[in-house]
Amino acid sequence: MAFIIGILLFPYNDMSLTCIGILIVVLYSLAGIFHILTYKNKQWSIPFGIALLFLFLFLGIGNTIIKNPLHNKSHYTHLNNKKAHTYLFSIQEQLKPSKYHTKYIVQLHKSDSAHITGKALLSIEIDSTQKKLTIGHWYYTRTILKDLPNIKNPYQFDYGAYLKRKDIYGQFLIESNELLKGNQITETSKTIALRFRESVISTLKNQPFTQKQLAIIQALVLGQRQDIDANLSNQYVNAGMMHILAVSGLHVGILLLILRSITGIISSRKFRWIRSGICITLLWCFAFVTGLSPSVLRAVTMFSFLELGSCLGGKRSVNDALLFSAFILLSMDPMLLYQVGFQLSYLAVIAILWVQPWLYSFYRPSYYLTTKLWGIITVSIAAQIGVLPLSLFYFHQFPGLFLISNIVVLPFLGIILSLGILIIGLSYFSILPNELAIAYGKIIDFLNNFIAWIASKEVFIIDHISLSFTTMFLMYALLASLIYTLKKYRYKRLLFFLTIIVLTLSIQVYKKEKKKTSHITIFHKNRETLIGVYMADSLVVYSDTHHKKFTTDYRIEAYQNRFGLDTFYIKRMQNYFSFKHKKILVIDSLEVYKIKDIEPHYILLRQSPDIHLERLISLYPNTTIIADGSNYKSDITRWKATCHQLKTPFHSSYEKGFFMIE
Repeated sequence: MAFIIGILLFPYNDMSLTCIGILIVVLYSLAGIFHILTYKNKQWSIPFGIALLFLFLFLGIGNTIIKNPLHNKSHYTHLNNKKAHTYLFSIQEQLKPSKYHTKYIVQLHKSDSAHITGKALLSIEIDSTQKKLTIGHWYYTRTILKDLPNIKNPYQFDYGAYLKRKDIYGQFLIESNELLKGNQITETSKTIALRFRESVISTLKNQPFTQKQLAIIQALVLGQRQDIDANLSNQYVNAGMMHILAVSGLHVGILLLILRSITGIISSRKFRWIRSGICITLLWCFAFVTGLSPSVLRAVTMFSFLELGSCLGGKRSVNDALLFSAFILLSMDPMLLYQVGFQLSYLAVIAILWVQPWLYSFYRPSYYLTTKLWGIITVSIAAQIGVLPLSLFYFHQFPGLFLISNIVVLPFLGIILSLGILIIGLSYFSILPNELAIAYGKIIDFLNNFIAWIASKEVFIIDHISLSFTTMFLMYALLASLIYTLKKYRYKRLLFFLTIIVLTLSIQVYKKEKKKTSHITIFHKNRETLIGVYMADSLVVYSDTHHKKFTTDYRIEAYQNRFGLDTFYIKRMQNYFSFKHKKILVIDSLEVYKIKDIEPHYILLRQSPDIHLERLISLYPNTTIIADGSNYKSDITRWKATCHQLKTPFHSSYEKGFFMIE
């Protein structure tokens, strides 16, 4: 925990690496002295523990500084990237494409003739002639390395911050004809694994699988979700089964159970290390087949240590192995701490180790099938307890039928996964029987149909749950203290649980009584105008689209999630708004703006009206000009120059994002 706190304190640290190094040496020496003194007097154990905690805290800070690529003088952020350069880079990983771009993570090697380091995002406009780039191959391009995208609308996901936590600080936005393939090829274990996975996928495409079947097979066995369409993905989310499409802890855990069952013949104490060695080796082979993705590497590392812990014997060894695996992973990459997958994986496994045995003890089934079913139920509930507050905090949704989905799917997931690995192996060596491929495709269809049926029960899906970080933390404290009290009743435990309840209720009452600020927001949306008015716990959205044809926009969903709104109202766009004594005049392509008896505080230009801006400003001199995403960029550039010349405040949503009036 001290090491984790050190990672979290890194952004607020002003000390140099040298200073932190000196502190680490001093604390290590003090801890050693206190440890020796503890043998003579147990009272020295307290200062020993304190010295050890501070030692690991500064180790966390120091390790994060060392691993931060920005401290490397050759990192591309230290160069002048505001003008075009000839960049040489290699392809590291392919990402899920957007509507208009294919995306890759690239490793930079040269800027003109200068050697540089660092990772960047490569976005290539989709066209009919575009070919898929090869992992590990080097390419040239001459362009400007641009900044990462910033937030253009309130409460939305910060993609730029997410990329920075993956050590990506810039992006290329190019067309496919701006790329020139080089002669070099990067040969690392990861690129070899990724190319092997691509060759596996290409052999699967030659089999009689439908597009949906192939997309699910790639996700289930290889961890590739790029080809899953949005509708199918939403169905798995609403059914509470999205975790089976992300190869991570669940899949590696099931695979470990399968391997332990197969190697059960050498489960005696004498051969347990050989058995563990076989299981761990095959787990890492599976990681290689899936392309050594971060989620799989994390899960395989975690379960490798868990296997070693079980080999050593005792519950404590398993717990220590789990925590040590987290320490090793965070030592290698401190930014893993900020990844949702890392947080969910460890919370789920911790909850299973701590809560599942207690839940399982409430009922002792007499038959094999009921024993397995009860095991699945208790594991699912325990894992859900572990990830529930964090899931609500990040995803704002609770699938009420998650238990039914898990009870039906999880018993067969091991079979589906095993068959999938067999299918991939046979397909790769071109010996897959056509009948077996068709039969496996039917199993995938049945799985998809069941998930679609569960997802269709929308009454059981609770969405737009607003949960702050404080509330999430208190939820964990409540759940932990409740289970802690129920497992073994003690007066002090009950008192602690009641204290947490009182604290939680007090904070919730305070938040409820605290008046929420009413506001009007002009969103940024390409080729459209979208205005939202939030007042008295309700949201009214003004749009040109008729309300019957209006489809929920991610901008509006972010609002609903932030304020916990189940519904919102759609109205036709207006040319005039009055909000808290502030007047907003909207000028569209009809160019109507001479309205009697108004002095607007803000003027919104939309749909590129052909107006004389100087004349407009002379008519309304004390105003702020706003231009949203429905305008042509050339018009915005001209308006910005005019406003700058006349010293009139100007806001472009292309540059600055949304505009909010409170």
